[in-house]
Amino acid sequence: MITVPFTPTMKVVEAIPINNRSTALLGHWKDGLCDCCKFGCFHPHLWYAWCCPVVLMGQVLTRMKMNWLGDAALEETEWRLTFRKTLYALIGYGVLRNMFYVPPPTMQFVDGHYEKVFPDVPTWKITIRNVLIFTFSIYVLTVLTKLRRAVRAKYSIPEERCLGCEDFCCSFWCTCCT
Repeated sequence: MITVPFTPTMKVVEAIPINNRSTALLGHWKDGLCDCCKFGCFHPHLWYAWCCPVVLMGQVLTRMKMNWLGDAALEETEWRLTFRKTLYALIGYGVLRNMFYVPPPTMQFVDGHYEKVFPDVPTWKITIRNVLIFTFSIYVLTVLTKLRRAVRAKYSIPEERCLGCEDFCCSFWCTCCT
């Protein structure tokens, strides 16, 4: 063990937090569903939520001590790896989606009018890409619904709209705001 002599020359003052986290507001959300621009249009969380909600989902899963599948983690080592596993899932999805990239159709002028011309891509490639997108979307929807339900349970927040399925509806219709 290393010891270093320390003699402070300044008076040490204990900081008192303005917003004490131990007295978190119970019974309602801290921010409304549409308060995304509350801190301005260039706030990092707004852009994370808009461009990559899975990253924020991984952070909140870790804070709630849940695993990457949205279930309560049984051991500390399990929830400590949650963000990393969520990020790996996102990267894996991105790599696979790029491997099965299908170019969009183009508009071409044919016989006096415009028509969509689809690129010559094998059907199996389109099918795999669509299954991949559907599977990852179901993963995000399921985990985000479980996460929102867990946050509501922890902070005693009642459902206000869509009773019985509010968590699912918010996760489905506005993933970035949820």
